[in-house]
Amino acid sequence: MMSSQCYRRHHQQGMALILIAFIVGLGASAMMYKMFNASSLQDQQDEKTMQVLSEAKSALIAWAVSHPNSPGMMPWPDRNTDLDFDGDSAYDGKSDCVTSSFQPSFLLGQLPWRAQSNPCVTPHTGLGADYRDAQGNRLWYAVSRNLVRDYENSEYPVINPGMANPPHAVTPYLRQGGTDSYPWLRVLDRNGNLVSDRVAAVIISPGSPLEGQDRSSAAPDASQYLDTFRIGAAIFSNRGYATADEDFIMGEDSRKLSATDATYARPYHFNDKLVYITIDELMEALEKRVGEVVRSSLKSYHDTNGYYPYAAHLGTVLSYVSDGNLLSGFLPIFQSCTYNAISTTNRSFSCNKPIFNSFISGITTVRFYLPSGTFTSSTGSCTRQNTNTRCYCTGVGTCSNASLIFSCNEMSCSALGTGATGSLRIRDGKLTFASGGCTINTPVARDSLDCPVSNTNTSRATCSNSNGTLASYSNGDVALDGYLPGWFKDNRWQEYVFYHLTRPESVLSVGAKNTESVIITVGRSINSAPFALSKSPPASQVRPSCNSLNNYLDSVENSDEDGVYDATSKLRNANYNDQTFVVAP
Repeated sequence: MMSSQCYRRHHQQGMALILIAFIVGLGASAMMYKMFNASSLQDQQDEKTMQVLSEAKSALIAWAVSHPNSPGMMPWPDRNTDLDFDGDSAYDGKSDCVTSSFQPSFLLGQLPWRAQSNPCVTPHTGLGADYRDAQGNRLWYAVSRNLVRDYENSEYPVINPGMANPPHAVTPYLRQGGTDSYPWLRVLDRNGNLVSDRVAAVIISPGSPLEGQDRSSAAPDASQYLDTFRIGAAIFSNRGYATADEDFIMGEDSRKLSATDATYARPYHFNDKLVYITIDELMEALEKRVGEVVRSSLKSYHDTNGYYPYAAHLGTVLSYVSDGNLLSGFLPIFQSCTYNAISTTNRSFSCNKPIFNSFISGITTVRFYLPSGTFTSSTGSCTRQNTNTRCYCTGVGTCSNASLIFSCNEMSCSALGTGATGSLRIRDGKLTFASGGCTINTPVARDSLDCPVSNTNTSRATCSNSNGTLASYSNGDVALDGYLPGWFKDNRWQEYVFYHLTRPESVLSVGAKNTESVIITVGRSINSAPFALSKSPPASQVRPSCNSLNNYLDSVENSDEDGVYDATSKLRNANYNDQTFVVAP
Protein backbone atom coordinates (compact mmCIF):
# COMPACT_ATOMS: atom_id res chain seq x y z
CA MET A 1 0.00 0.00 0.00
CA MET A 2 1.20 3.50 -1.00
CA SER A 3 1.92 5.68 1.99
CA SER A 4 -0.03 8.90 2.35
CA GLN A 5 3.22 10.86 2.01
CA CYS A 6 4.06 9.16 -1.28
CA TYR A 7 0.53 9.70 -2.52
CA ARG A 8 0.68 13.38 -1.72
CA ARG A 9 4.03 13.68 -3.53
CA HIS A 10 2.69 12.03 -6.71
CA HIS A 11 -0.48 14.10 -6.51
CA GLN A 12 1.50 17.34 -6.25
CA GLN A 13 3.67 16.33 -9.23
CA GLY A 14 0.54 15.62 -11.25
CA MET A 15 -0.94 18.98 -10.38
CA ALA A 16 2.34 20.68 -11.35
CA LEU A 17 2.31 18.95 -14.74
CA ILE A 18 -1.27 20.03 -15.28
CA LEU A 19 -0.37 23.59 -14.31
CA ILE A 20 2.64 23.58 -16.63
CA ALA A 21 0.52 22.22 -19.48
CA PHE A 22 -2.09 24.90 -18.77
CA ILE A 23 0.54 27.66 -18.81
CA VAL A 24 2.09 26.31 -22.02
CA GLY A 25 -1.35 26.05 -23.60
CA LEU A 26 -2.23 29.56 -22.45
CA GLY A 27 0.98 30.87 -23.99
CA ALA A 28 0.33 29.06 -27.23
CA SER A 29 -3.20 30.40 -27.29
CA ALA A 30 -1.92 33.90 -26.65
CA MET A 31 0.61 33.48 -29.44
CA MET A 32 -2.04 32.18 -31.81
CA TYR A 33 -4.36 35.01 -30.79
CA LYS A 34 -1.58 37.53 -31.37
CA MET A 35 -0.79 36.01 -34.76
CA PHE A 36 -4.47 35.97 -35.66
CA ASN A 37 -4.84 39.60 -34.61
CA ALA A 38 -1.73 40.59 -36.59
CA SER A 39 -3.03 38.79 -39.65
CA SER A 40 -6.46 40.32 -39.19
CA LEU A 41 -4.96 43.80 -38.76
CA GLN A 42 -2.84 43.33 -41.86
CA ASP A 43 -5.89 42.25 -43.86
CA GLN A 44 -7.80 45.30 -42.62
CA GLN A 45 -4.91 47.59 -43.56
CA ASP A 46 -4.63 46.00 -47.00
CA GLU A 47 -8.35 46.41 -47.53
CA LYS A 48 -8.18 50.08 -46.55
CA THR A 49 -5.18 50.65 -48.81
CA MET A 50 -6.87 49.03 -51.80
CA GLN A 51 -9.97 51.14 -51.18
CA VAL A 52 -7.86 54.31 -51.18
CA LEU A 53 -6.06 53.21 -54.35
CA SER A 54 -9.41 52.63 -56.03
CA GLU A 55 -10.66 56.07 -54.98
CA ALA A 56 -7.47 57.71 -56.23
CA LYS A 57 -7.80 55.90 -59.57
CA SER A 58 -11.36 57.18 -60.00
CA ALA A 59 -10.30 60.72 -59.06
CA LEU A 60 -7.40 60.69 -61.52
CA ILE A 61 -9.62 59.51 -64.39
CA ALA A 62 -12.19 62.17 -63.52
CA TRP A 63 -9.48 64.88 -63.41
CA ALA A 64 -8.16 63.86 -66.82
CA VAL A 65 -11.51 63.47 -68.56
CA SER A 66 -12.88 66.77 -67.23
CA HIS A 67 -9.82 68.83 -68.19
CA PRO A 68 -11.21 71.96 -69.91
CA ASN A 69 -8.33 72.48 -72.37
CA SER A 70 -7.08 68.97 -73.12
CA PRO A 71 -9.48 66.20 -72.04
CA GLY A 72 -7.57 63.02 -71.24
CA MET A 73 -4.39 64.83 -70.25
CA MET A 74 -2.92 63.78 -66.89
CA PRO A 75 -0.89 65.79 -64.37
CA TRP A 76 2.86 65.59 -63.97
CA PRO A 77 3.87 63.85 -60.71
CA ASP A 78 4.96 65.63 -57.52
CA ARG A 79 8.72 65.06 -57.38
CA ASN A 80 11.36 65.70 -54.75
CA THR A 81 13.56 67.95 -56.89
CA ASP A 82 11.54 71.16 -56.86
CA LEU A 83 12.29 74.03 -54.50
CA ASP A 84 8.71 74.57 -53.38
CA PHE A 85 8.92 72.83 -49.99
CA ASP A 86 5.83 72.62 -47.80
CA GLY A 87 7.81 73.05 -44.59
CA ASP A 88 9.31 69.64 -43.96
CA SER A 89 9.24 67.79 -47.27
CA ALA A 90 10.06 68.38 -50.93
CA TYR A 91 6.83 66.57 -51.74
CA ASP A 92 4.38 69.46 -51.52
CA GLY A 93 1.39 67.80 -53.20
CA LYS A 94 1.71 69.94 -56.34
CA SER A 95 2.28 68.76 -59.88
CA ASP A 96 5.86 69.53 -60.96
CA CYS A 97 5.62 70.55 -64.63
CA VAL A 98 9.03 70.42 -66.30
CA THR A 99 10.13 72.93 -68.93
CA SER A 100 13.71 71.69 -69.22
CA SER A 101 14.98 68.87 -71.43
CA PHE A 102 12.79 65.81 -70.87
CA GLN A 103 13.89 62.79 -68.85
CA PRO A 104 11.66 59.70 -68.31
CA SER A 105 12.36 59.88 -64.56
CA PHE A 106 10.30 63.09 -64.46
CA LEU A 107 7.17 60.93 -64.87
CA LEU A 108 7.51 59.10 -61.54
CA GLY A 109 6.72 60.77 -58.22
CA GLN A 110 3.96 61.18 -55.68
CA LEU A 111 0.36 61.60 -56.75
CA PRO A 112 -0.31 65.37 -56.89
CA TRP A 113 -3.43 66.46 -55.07
CA ARG A 114 -3.08 70.17 -54.31
CA ALA A 115 -3.70 73.03 -56.74
CA GLN A 116 -0.92 73.34 -59.30
CA SER A 117 1.22 76.41 -59.84
CA ASN A 118 3.39 77.88 -62.58
CA PRO A 119 4.78 76.75 -64.96
CA CYS A 120 1.82 74.36 -65.15
CA VAL A 121 -0.84 75.71 -67.47
CA THR A 122 -4.20 76.77 -66.11
CA PRO A 123 -6.47 75.62 -64.67
CA HIS A 124 -4.40 74.88 -61.59
CA THR A 125 -6.91 72.57 -59.92
CA GLY A 126 -5.65 69.45 -58.15
CA LEU A 127 -7.31 66.12 -57.41
CA GLY A 128 -8.74 67.70 -54.29
CA ALA A 129 -8.04 64.91 -51.80
CA ASP A 130 -4.82 63.88 -50.04
CA TYR A 131 -4.94 60.13 -50.67
CA ARG A 132 -2.91 58.06 -48.17
CA ASP A 133 -2.52 54.35 -47.60
CA ALA A 134 -3.31 52.55 -44.33
CA GLN A 135 0.15 53.41 -42.97
CA GLY A 136 -0.37 57.12 -43.65
CA ASN A 137 1.87 57.37 -46.72
CA ARG A 138 0.96 59.48 -49.70
CA LEU A 139 0.47 57.48 -52.87
CA TRP A 140 3.00 57.30 -55.69
CA TYR A 141 2.21 57.76 -59.37
CA ALA A 142 3.74 57.05 -62.78
CA VAL A 143 2.19 58.33 -66.01
CA SER A 144 2.74 57.62 -69.70
CA ARG A 145 4.55 60.28 -71.68
CA ASN A 146 1.65 60.16 -74.16
CA LEU A 147 -0.67 61.90 -71.72
CA VAL A 148 1.25 64.85 -70.25
CA ARG A 149 1.76 68.30 -71.69
CA ASP A 150 5.09 68.82 -73.43
CA TYR A 151 6.25 71.97 -71.64
CA GLU A 152 9.63 71.87 -73.35
CA ASN A 153 7.92 72.48 -76.73
CA SER A 154 4.73 74.12 -75.36
CA GLU A 155 2.44 71.46 -76.82
CA TYR A 156 -0.63 69.72 -75.49
CA PRO A 157 -0.79 65.99 -76.20
CA VAL A 158 -3.09 64.95 -79.04
CA ILE A 159 -5.44 62.51 -77.32
CA ASN A 160 -7.94 60.39 -79.22
CA PRO A 161 -8.61 56.66 -79.77
CA GLY A 162 -6.06 56.52 -82.58
CA MET A 163 -3.24 56.60 -80.04
CA ALA A 164 -4.32 53.39 -78.32
CA ASN A 165 -3.08 50.85 -80.86
CA PRO A 166 0.45 50.04 -82.00
CA PRO A 167 2.60 50.62 -84.00
CA HIS A 168 4.22 53.15 -81.74
CA ALA A 169 6.87 55.64 -82.80
CA VAL A 170 9.29 56.35 -79.98
CA THR A 171 11.55 58.88 -81.72
CA PRO A 172 10.44 61.15 -83.11
CA TYR A 173 6.91 61.17 -81.75
CA LEU A 174 4.56 62.85 -84.23
CA ARG A 175 2.79 64.60 -81.41
CA GLN A 176 0.44 66.59 -83.61
CA GLY A 177 -0.62 63.49 -85.54
CA GLY A 178 -2.62 61.90 -82.75
CA THR A 179 -2.13 58.44 -84.25
CA ASP A 180 1.53 57.79 -83.43
CA SER A 181 2.38 57.42 -79.78
CA TYR A 182 5.02 56.14 -77.43
CA PRO A 183 4.59 52.57 -76.18
CA TRP A 184 2.37 52.40 -73.11
CA LEU A 185 3.56 51.42 -69.65
CA ARG A 186 3.56 47.74 -68.69
CA VAL A 187 2.28 46.02 -65.55
CA LEU A 188 3.60 42.58 -64.54
CA ASP A 189 2.25 39.99 -62.10
CA ARG A 190 4.12 38.51 -59.10
CA ASN A 191 5.99 36.12 -61.39
CA GLY A 192 7.08 38.77 -63.86
CA ASN A 193 4.46 37.83 -66.45
CA LEU A 194 2.75 40.54 -68.46
CA VAL A 195 -0.66 41.66 -67.18
CA SER A 196 -1.11 44.65 -69.52
CA ASP A 197 1.03 46.59 -71.98
CA ARG A 198 -1.63 49.28 -72.50
CA VAL A 199 -1.17 51.14 -69.22
CA ALA A 200 -1.70 54.89 -69.11
CA ALA A 201 -0.89 55.41 -65.43
CA VAL A 202 0.05 53.47 -62.29
CA ILE A 203 -0.81 54.43 -58.69
CA ILE A 204 1.25 52.77 -55.93
CA SER A 205 0.92 52.48 -52.16
CA PRO A 206 4.46 52.35 -50.69
CA GLY A 207 3.47 50.82 -47.33
CA SER A 208 5.70 50.98 -44.26
CA PRO A 209 9.48 51.41 -44.67
CA LEU A 210 11.27 48.12 -45.25
CA GLU A 211 14.79 47.10 -44.34
CA GLY A 212 17.23 49.57 -45.90
CA GLN A 213 14.64 52.31 -46.45
CA ASP A 214 14.93 55.67 -44.66
CA ARG A 215 12.28 58.35 -45.17
CA SER A 216 13.44 60.75 -42.47
CA SER A 217 15.14 63.27 -44.78
CA ALA A 218 13.37 66.25 -46.36
CA ALA A 219 13.62 64.82 -49.87
CA PRO A 220 13.79 61.00 -49.87
CA ASP A 221 13.82 59.58 -53.38
CA ALA A 222 11.72 56.79 -54.86
CA SER A 223 14.03 54.05 -53.56
CA GLN A 224 13.06 54.95 -49.98
CA TYR A 225 9.38 54.29 -50.76
CA LEU A 226 9.13 51.82 -53.63
CA ASP A 227 10.53 48.32 -53.72
CA THR A 228 12.61 45.93 -55.79
CA PHE A 229 13.29 42.18 -55.83
CA ARG A 230 14.84 39.40 -57.90
CA ILE A 231 13.47 36.32 -59.59
CA GLY A 232 16.57 34.38 -60.52
CA ALA A 233 18.89 36.84 -62.24
CA ALA A 234 16.04 39.15 -63.30
CA ILE A 235 15.55 42.33 -61.26
CA PHE A 236 12.07 43.81 -60.94
CA SER A 237 11.55 47.28 -59.54
CA ASN A 238 8.89 49.95 -59.07
CA ARG A 239 11.38 52.66 -58.15
CA GLY A 240 12.70 53.56 -61.62
CA TYR A 241 11.37 55.05 -64.87
CA ALA A 242 13.93 54.89 -67.69
CA THR A 243 11.98 54.00 -70.85
CA ALA A 244 8.60 54.92 -72.33
CA ASP A 245 7.28 51.40 -71.74
CA GLU A 246 8.65 51.06 -68.21
CA ASP A 247 7.61 47.97 -66.19
CA PHE A 248 5.79 48.10 -62.86
CA ILE A 249 5.19 44.92 -60.89
CA MET A 250 2.45 43.61 -58.61
CA GLY A 251 4.74 41.63 -56.29
CA GLU A 252 3.85 39.48 -53.29
CA ASP A 253 3.77 41.21 -49.90
CA SER A 254 6.78 39.85 -48.02
CA ARG A 255 4.67 39.58 -44.85
CA LYS A 256 2.49 37.02 -46.61
CA LEU A 257 5.23 35.13 -48.42
CA SER A 258 5.48 31.47 -47.45
CA ALA A 259 8.87 30.29 -46.23
CA THR A 260 8.66 27.49 -48.79
CA ASP A 261 7.95 29.82 -51.73
CA ALA A 262 11.04 29.53 -53.94
CA THR A 263 9.88 32.09 -56.51
CA TYR A 264 11.97 34.96 -55.18
CA ALA A 265 15.63 35.37 -54.31
CA ARG A 266 16.22 36.05 -50.59
CA PRO A 267 16.31 38.34 -48.75
CA TYR A 268 12.94 39.42 -50.07
CA HIS A 269 11.46 42.77 -48.98
CA PHE A 270 8.38 44.03 -50.82
CA ASN A 271 5.11 45.68 -49.77
CA ASP A 272 4.11 47.89 -52.72
CA LYS A 273 0.49 47.67 -53.79
CA LEU A 274 -0.70 49.15 -57.04
CA VAL A 275 -3.63 49.80 -59.32
CA TYR A 276 -3.38 50.90 -62.92
CA ILE A 277 -5.40 52.68 -65.60
CA THR A 278 -5.31 51.31 -69.14
CA ILE A 279 -5.63 53.57 -72.16
CA ASP A 280 -8.83 51.66 -72.95
CA GLU A 281 -10.36 52.57 -69.57
CA LEU A 282 -9.40 56.19 -70.08
CA MET A 283 -10.79 56.27 -73.63
CA GLU A 284 -14.09 54.73 -72.58
CA ALA A 285 -14.58 57.49 -70.02
CA LEU A 286 -13.30 60.15 -72.41
CA GLU A 287 -15.59 59.07 -75.23
CA LYS A 288 -18.56 59.52 -72.91
CA ARG A 289 -17.58 63.16 -72.48
CA VAL A 290 -16.97 63.60 -76.20
CA GLY A 291 -20.35 62.10 -77.03
CA GLU A 292 -22.17 64.35 -74.58
CA VAL A 293 -20.34 67.43 -75.87
CA VAL A 294 -21.22 66.60 -79.48
CA ARG A 295 -24.82 65.82 -78.56
CA SER A 296 -25.18 69.16 -76.78
CA SER A 297 -23.45 71.03 -79.62
CA LEU A 298 -25.70 69.52 -82.29
CA LYS A 299 -28.79 70.28 -80.24
CA SER A 300 -27.70 73.91 -79.82
CA TYR A 301 -26.96 74.08 -83.55
CA HIS A 302 -30.45 72.80 -84.38
CA ASP A 303 -32.14 75.09 -81.87
CA THR A 304 -30.38 78.08 -83.46
CA ASN A 305 -30.57 77.21 -87.17
CA GLY A 306 -33.62 74.95 -87.41
CA TYR A 307 -31.76 72.03 -89.01
CA TYR A 308 -28.83 69.67 -88.48
CA PRO A 309 -25.73 70.14 -90.66
CA TYR A 310 -25.15 67.66 -93.45
CA ALA A 311 -22.53 65.01 -92.78
CA ALA A 312 -19.02 64.49 -94.17
CA HIS A 313 -17.87 61.38 -96.02
CA LEU A 314 -16.31 58.59 -94.00
CA GLY A 315 -12.55 58.49 -94.38
CA THR A 316 -12.65 61.88 -96.02
CA VAL A 317 -9.59 63.91 -96.89
CA LEU A 318 -11.74 66.97 -97.47
CA SER A 319 -11.24 68.55 -94.08
CA TYR A 320 -14.44 66.84 -92.95
CA VAL A 321 -16.54 69.04 -95.21
CA SER A 322 -20.28 68.44 -95.26
CA ASP A 323 -21.09 66.93 -98.62
CA GLY A 324 -24.19 67.89 -100.60
CA ASN A 325 -27.17 66.22 -98.99
CA LEU A 326 -25.23 63.48 -97.16
CA LEU A 327 -27.22 62.28 -94.13
CA SER A 328 -24.68 60.01 -92.44
CA GLY A 329 -20.92 59.95 -92.03
CA PHE A 330 -18.52 62.01 -89.96
CA LEU A 331 -19.25 65.29 -88.24
CA PRO A 332 -18.66 68.20 -90.64
CA ILE A 333 -15.71 70.37 -89.62
CA PHE A 334 -15.42 73.36 -91.92
CA GLN A 335 -12.64 75.61 -93.07
CA SER A 336 -13.32 79.02 -94.56
CA CYS A 337 -10.96 81.66 -95.91
CA THR A 338 -11.56 85.27 -96.87
CA TYR A 339 -9.77 87.38 -99.48
CA ASN A 340 -9.97 91.11 -98.76
CA ALA A 341 -9.14 93.55 -101.57
CA ILE A 342 -8.84 96.49 -99.19
CA SER A 343 -7.03 98.79 -101.64
CA THR A 344 -4.55 98.63 -104.50
CA THR A 345 -1.75 98.56 -101.91
CA ASN A 346 -3.35 96.31 -99.30
CA ARG A 347 -4.61 92.77 -99.91
CA SER A 348 -5.05 89.99 -97.35
CA PHE A 349 -6.02 86.32 -97.23
CA SER A 350 -7.06 84.89 -93.84
CA CYS A 351 -8.56 81.59 -92.68
CA ASN A 352 -10.42 80.45 -89.60
CA LYS A 353 -7.94 77.58 -89.11
CA PRO A 354 -4.18 77.28 -89.67
CA ILE A 355 -3.38 77.51 -93.37
CA PHE A 356 -0.34 75.25 -93.65
CA ASN A 357 -1.69 72.19 -91.85
CA SER A 358 -2.03 68.90 -93.72
CA PHE A 359 -4.66 67.59 -91.29
CA ILE A 360 -6.90 70.65 -91.53
CA SER A 361 -6.53 72.58 -94.75
CA GLY A 362 -4.27 70.43 -96.90
CA ILE A 363 -2.81 73.63 -98.34
CA THR A 364 0.86 73.14 -99.16
CA THR A 365 1.72 76.46 -100.81
CA VAL A 366 0.39 80.00 -101.05
CA ARG A 367 1.84 81.72 -104.11
CA PHE A 368 1.85 85.42 -104.87
CA TYR A 369 2.43 86.56 -108.46
CA LEU A 370 3.81 90.09 -108.86
CA PRO A 371 2.02 92.08 -111.59
CA SER A 372 5.38 93.66 -112.45
CA GLY A 373 8.92 93.89 -111.11
CA THR A 374 10.76 91.35 -108.97
CA PHE A 375 11.35 90.36 -105.35
CA THR A 376 14.81 91.08 -104.00
CA SER A 377 14.77 89.16 -100.71
CA SER A 378 12.96 86.33 -98.92
CA THR A 379 12.89 84.88 -95.39
CA GLY A 380 11.64 81.85 -93.48
CA SER A 381 9.48 79.40 -95.40
CA CYS A 382 8.99 81.74 -98.36
CA THR A 383 11.19 81.53 -101.47
CA ARG A 384 11.50 83.50 -104.72
CA GLN A 385 10.65 81.61 -107.90
CA ASN A 386 10.40 82.13 -111.68
CA THR A 387 13.19 84.72 -111.92
CA ASN A 388 12.05 86.38 -108.68
CA THR A 389 8.58 87.34 -109.98
CA ARG A 390 6.75 84.95 -107.66
CA CYS A 391 6.82 84.22 -103.94
CA TYR A 392 6.08 80.65 -102.84
CA CYS A 393 5.29 80.28 -99.12
CA THR A 394 4.98 76.90 -97.41
CA GLY A 395 4.81 78.39 -93.92
CA VAL A 396 5.73 81.53 -92.00
CA GLY A 397 7.98 83.88 -93.97
CA THR A 398 8.25 86.89 -96.32
CA CYS A 399 9.25 88.04 -99.80
CA SER A 400 9.92 91.72 -100.42
CA ASN A 401 11.36 94.47 -102.57
CA ALA A 402 11.79 98.19 -102.05
CA SER A 403 8.07 98.95 -102.39
CA LEU A 404 6.20 95.77 -101.36
CA ILE A 405 6.26 93.01 -98.77
CA PHE A 406 4.34 89.76 -99.04
CA SER A 407 4.18 87.80 -95.78
CA CYS A 408 2.50 84.72 -94.33
CA ASN A 409 1.88 83.60 -90.75
CA GLU A 410 -0.05 80.58 -89.50
CA MET A 411 -3.49 82.08 -90.12
CA SER A 412 -3.09 84.62 -92.93
CA CYS A 413 -1.04 86.05 -95.79
CA SER A 414 -0.93 89.69 -96.90
CA ALA A 415 0.55 91.96 -99.57
CA LEU A 416 1.34 95.56 -98.60
CA GLY A 417 2.67 98.17 -101.02
CA THR A 418 2.93 98.79 -104.74
CA GLY A 419 2.08 95.59 -106.59
CA ALA A 420 -0.31 94.20 -103.97
CA THR A 421 -2.89 93.63 -106.72
CA GLY A 422 -1.02 90.55 -107.93
CA SER A 423 -2.92 87.25 -107.92
CA LEU A 424 -2.88 84.88 -104.96
CA ARG A 425 -2.84 81.18 -105.75
CA ILE A 426 -3.62 78.47 -103.19
CA ARG A 427 -2.21 75.04 -103.99
CA ASP A 428 -3.34 71.63 -102.75
CA GLY A 429 -6.18 72.75 -100.53
CA LYS A 430 -9.31 70.86 -99.50
CA LEU A 431 -11.55 73.65 -100.74
CA THR A 432 -14.85 73.02 -102.52
CA PHE A 433 -16.62 76.40 -102.62
CA ALA A 434 -15.59 79.80 -104.01
CA SER A 435 -17.31 83.16 -104.42
CA GLY A 436 -16.55 86.75 -105.44
CA GLY A 437 -12.96 87.36 -106.44
CA CYS A 438 -11.94 83.75 -105.69
CA THR A 439 -12.27 80.80 -108.06
CA ILE A 440 -11.44 77.09 -107.86
CA ASN A 441 -9.27 76.21 -110.84
CA THR A 442 -8.87 72.49 -110.13
CA PRO A 443 -11.69 70.80 -108.20
CA VAL A 444 -11.21 67.89 -105.83
CA ALA A 445 -10.78 64.61 -107.68
CA ARG A 446 -13.25 61.87 -106.75
CA ASP A 447 -13.64 58.22 -107.67
CA SER A 448 -16.75 56.37 -108.86
CA LEU A 449 -17.99 56.07 -105.27
CA ASP A 450 -17.71 59.86 -104.86
CA CYS A 451 -14.79 59.38 -102.48
CA PRO A 452 -11.86 61.81 -102.61
CA VAL A 453 -9.02 60.22 -104.55
CA SER A 454 -6.05 61.39 -102.48
CA ASN A 455 -4.84 63.80 -99.86
CA THR A 456 -2.59 65.70 -102.30
CA ASN A 457 -3.42 68.00 -105.20
CA THR A 458 -7.01 68.04 -103.99
CA SER A 459 -7.83 71.51 -105.26
CA ARG A 460 -6.24 74.69 -106.56
CA ALA A 461 -7.73 78.15 -106.22
CA THR A 462 -7.00 81.75 -107.19
CA CYS A 463 -8.02 85.03 -105.54
CA SER A 464 -7.54 88.50 -107.08
CA ASN A 465 -9.25 91.76 -108.06
CA SER A 466 -12.12 91.82 -105.53
CA ASN A 467 -13.29 90.47 -102.18
CA GLY A 468 -13.97 86.75 -102.17
CA THR A 469 -14.26 83.58 -100.12
CA LEU A 470 -12.98 80.03 -100.25
CA ALA A 471 -14.47 77.30 -98.07
CA SER A 472 -14.63 73.57 -97.52
CA TYR A 473 -18.42 73.37 -97.85
CA SER A 474 -20.90 74.09 -100.60
CA ASN A 475 -24.45 73.64 -99.37
CA GLY A 476 -24.91 76.85 -97.40
CA ASP A 477 -24.93 75.22 -93.96
CA VAL A 478 -23.83 77.29 -91.02
CA ALA A 479 -20.49 75.91 -89.80
CA LEU A 480 -20.71 73.53 -86.86
CA ASP A 481 -17.24 74.58 -85.69
CA GLY A 482 -18.45 77.46 -83.55
CA TYR A 483 -20.63 75.11 -81.52
CA LEU A 484 -17.78 72.74 -80.65
CA PRO A 485 -14.99 73.42 -78.13
CA GLY A 486 -11.53 74.08 -79.53
CA TRP A 487 -10.08 70.89 -78.03
CA PHE A 488 -12.44 68.78 -80.14
CA LYS A 489 -10.72 69.74 -83.41
CA ASP A 490 -7.26 70.09 -81.86
CA ASN A 491 -7.46 66.41 -80.88
CA ARG A 492 -9.07 65.39 -84.19
CA TRP A 493 -12.13 63.87 -82.56
CA GLN A 494 -14.06 64.40 -85.81
CA GLU A 495 -12.33 61.21 -86.99
CA TYR A 496 -13.99 59.18 -84.23
CA VAL A 497 -17.62 60.35 -84.22
CA PHE A 498 -20.16 58.84 -86.62
CA TYR A 499 -23.22 60.99 -87.23
CA HIS A 500 -26.65 60.26 -88.73
CA LEU A 501 -29.22 63.01 -89.14
CA THR A 502 -32.66 63.36 -90.69
CA ARG A 503 -33.49 66.49 -92.70
CA PRO A 504 -36.32 67.27 -92.63
CA GLU A 505 -36.77 65.52 -89.30
CA SER A 506 -37.78 61.89 -89.61
CA VAL A 507 -37.33 58.77 -87.48
CA LEU A 508 -34.20 56.82 -86.57
CA SER A 509 -34.20 54.04 -83.97
CA VAL A 510 -31.78 53.59 -81.09
CA GLY A 511 -32.77 50.43 -79.28
CA ALA A 512 -36.45 50.93 -78.48
CA LYS A 513 -36.22 54.74 -78.70
CA ASN A 514 -37.05 56.88 -81.73
CA THR A 515 -34.88 59.88 -82.54
CA GLU A 516 -34.21 62.36 -85.34
CA SER A 517 -30.42 62.40 -84.96
CA VAL A 518 -27.86 60.01 -83.50
CA ILE A 519 -24.11 60.01 -82.90
CA ILE A 520 -21.78 57.10 -82.14
CA THR A 521 -18.23 57.41 -80.88
CA VAL A 522 -16.39 54.71 -82.80
CA GLY A 523 -13.34 54.19 -80.58
CA ARG A 524 -10.10 52.63 -81.76
CA SER A 525 -10.00 50.38 -84.80
CA ILE A 526 -10.26 46.71 -83.85
CA ASN A 527 -7.33 45.09 -85.62
CA SER A 528 -6.77 41.90 -83.66
CA ALA A 529 -8.95 39.00 -82.50
CA PRO A 530 -11.66 38.99 -81.35
CA PHE A 531 -12.65 41.06 -84.39
CA ALA A 532 -15.71 43.27 -84.67
CA LEU A 533 -18.85 41.34 -85.59
CA SER A 534 -19.50 43.89 -88.34
CA LYS A 535 -16.52 42.46 -90.25
CA SER A 536 -17.62 39.23 -91.89
CA PRO A 537 -15.57 37.20 -92.54
CA PRO A 538 -13.53 38.23 -89.49
CA ALA A 539 -10.87 40.81 -90.36
CA SER A 540 -9.17 43.94 -89.08
CA GLN A 541 -10.89 47.30 -89.38
CA VAL A 542 -9.00 49.48 -91.85
CA ARG A 543 -9.08 53.26 -91.57
CA PRO A 544 -9.51 55.66 -93.27
CA SER A 545 -12.20 53.99 -95.33
CA CYS A 546 -14.72 55.83 -97.50
CA ASN A 547 -18.24 54.35 -97.64
CA SER A 548 -17.29 51.25 -95.59
CA LEU A 549 -19.18 51.68 -92.35
CA ASN A 550 -18.07 48.33 -90.90
CA ASN A 551 -14.53 49.71 -90.65
CA TYR A 552 -15.84 52.17 -88.04
CA LEU A 553 -18.89 50.62 -86.35
CA ASP A 554 -18.57 47.27 -84.63
CA SER A 555 -21.95 45.52 -84.64
CA VAL A 556 -24.05 44.31 -87.55
CA GLU A 557 -26.93 46.43 -86.26
CA ASN A 558 -24.88 49.62 -86.31
CA SER A 559 -23.18 49.02 -89.65
CA ASP A 560 -26.03 47.74 -91.87
CA GLU A 561 -27.18 51.29 -92.79
CA ASP A 562 -30.87 50.70 -92.06
CA GLY A 563 -31.29 53.62 -89.65
CA VAL A 564 -31.53 51.32 -86.62
CA TYR A 565 -28.78 51.37 -83.99
CA ASP A 566 -27.84 49.61 -80.76
CA ALA A 567 -29.33 50.90 -77.52
CA THR A 568 -27.35 53.50 -75.60
CA SER A 569 -27.13 51.02 -72.71
CA LYS A 570 -25.17 48.39 -74.66
CA LEU A 571 -21.83 47.78 -72.94
CA ARG A 572 -18.42 47.82 -74.57
CA ASN A 573 -16.30 44.70 -74.77
CA ALA A 574 -13.15 43.45 -76.50
CA ASN A 575 -14.71 43.60 -79.97
CA TYR A 576 -17.25 46.38 -79.48
CA ASN A 577 -16.16 50.01 -78.97
CA ASP A 578 -19.32 51.81 -80.08
CA GLN A 579 -21.03 54.22 -77.68
CA THR A 580 -24.37 55.52 -78.92
CA PHE A 581 -25.90 58.90 -78.03
CA VAL A 582 -29.36 60.20 -78.86
CA VAL A 583 -29.25 63.86 -79.90
CA ALA A 584 -32.97 64.63 -79.80
CA PRO A 585 -35.67 64.32 -78.79
